[in-house]
Amino acid sequence: MSYYLIQTLNALSFSVLLLLTGLGLSLVLSLMSFVNLAHGSFFLLGGYIAITWLAGGAPWWLALPAAFVLTGAVGLILDRLVFARFYARAHLMQVLLTYGISVVFADLMRWGFGAETLSPALPEFLRGVVFVAGLPFPLYRLVIIACGLALAAVLWWSLDRTLWGAALRACVADRGIVETLGIDTRRMLTVGMALAAALGGLGGALGAGMLSAYPGLDEEVLLLALLVVVIGGLGNFRGVVAGALLLGFVSTFARVWLPELSNLLTLAVMAGLLIARPTGLLASRERTV
Repeated sequence: MSYYLIQTLNALSFSVLLLLTGLGLSLVLSLMSFVNLAHGSFFLLGGYIAITWLAGGAPWWLALPAAFVLTGAVGLILDRLVFARFYARAHLMQVLLTYGISVVFADLMRWGFGAETLSPALPEFLRGVVFVAGLPFPLYRLVIIACGLALAAVLWWSLDRTLWGAALRACVADRGIVETLGIDTRRMLTVGMALAAALGGLGGALGAGMLSAYPGLDEEVLLLALLVVVIGGLGNFRGVVAGALLLGFVSTFARVWLPELSNLLTLAVMAGLLIARPTGLLASRERTV
């Protein structure tokens, strides 16, 4: 029983990373109607930023804010220079653009950080363990769970319970009407893109101590984030939470029970869910008049 409790905590820590990454992707895909296949690059960049920050001897407690701010700045620059020109274009054009950017980012990060697998030099107290039901469990994974859930709660409140969140959703629904209210919709969408990139980078910085950072991680994370958003259902926060938890637990316990077939089992379960619920587990209901 203790073993399965440990695996449940492992699944929860992995689910939290999927949640942060999925929330960033859902923000641009669901709310902003923009297909960003470069989102996995923000995750990997955030991991590299945290690793470099800690290796340089800078204060460890600023590693996460640094990854959040710097990846958000990259998202802001990309939005200003490129993404904004494609908001009104067909999704196929957005796919081609962002996939090309992800390839460029992958090569730049391989050139800048190398092709080796890198892990952060965590502070001594974060490298410890706590005993759960008599079995050791990494303390850092508990930190991931706590930080991730707190950040997700803040984001949910910002998007669902504030005027800024309502204005951002309204920009997607009818940008012209929002502009008649005196709201700068261009700035709103830019902030949304920067926030999505920052969330991806934050997920990568948190996950570096668990997953490390290496070339190819961006593609793996992008696939998982897409699964989280699509399985949960487009357009709502609860769907992303449900998708992240489901994928995290299925993936973790598949590796426990059938490690040689874990990827096959995980994808089979996800495919079955999409066949049974093509609009997602908690897809937003649309009203027609």
